[in-house]
Amino acid sequence: MGSYDAGTFNWGTDGIFENSPQFLVELAKCYRENDVKAEIEVFDMGMLGNAKHYLKTGVLDAPLYCQFVLGVLGGMEATVDNLQYLVRHMPEGSKWSAFGIGKDHLPIMFAALALGADGIRVGLEDNVMFAKGVKATNVMLVERAVRVVKEFGKEIANSAEAREMLGIRQLVR
Repeated sequence: MGSYDAGTFNWGTDGIFENSPQFLVELAKCYRENDVKAEIEVFDMGMLGNAKHYLKTGVLDAPLYCQFVLGVLGGMEATVDNLQYLVRHMPEGSKWSAFGIGKDHLPIMFAALALGADGIRVGLEDNVMFAKGVKATNVMLVERAVRVVKEFGKEIANSAEAREMLGIRQLVR
């Protein structure tokens, strides 16, 4: 899989996160030529609109795998209402996951699971704290996610199952 950030936006107060239409078309072409599944990163509704356009015009392949990124200044706030809105407007047949940045990590993880997400995302890139005053490690974040997923009555996919769910070919050894 490869990140496919479906548009441009102001990244906080520090700069512009630029993904021009020309770049997005070329990136999709490169992914297709190299058998890479696009992870459509969606920071706001406009990016979901872009992804739907690229799907309709054949730039992207169905089904989409949307990763809703909530809580970045310049994108959508990390609220359950915003997550529900994005999920309701995905192209039919799409798979999805979501995460919140920083303090919004757990509320969005819980909401994503409650709304039937196909996956969740954890990691230090988006959340450096495990709890107030406790720095996180990837191991801590993954172990907590596994516990939460199981508490929701869901199962953890192994790599072969995840590849099948996402339509990614199995590795040949």
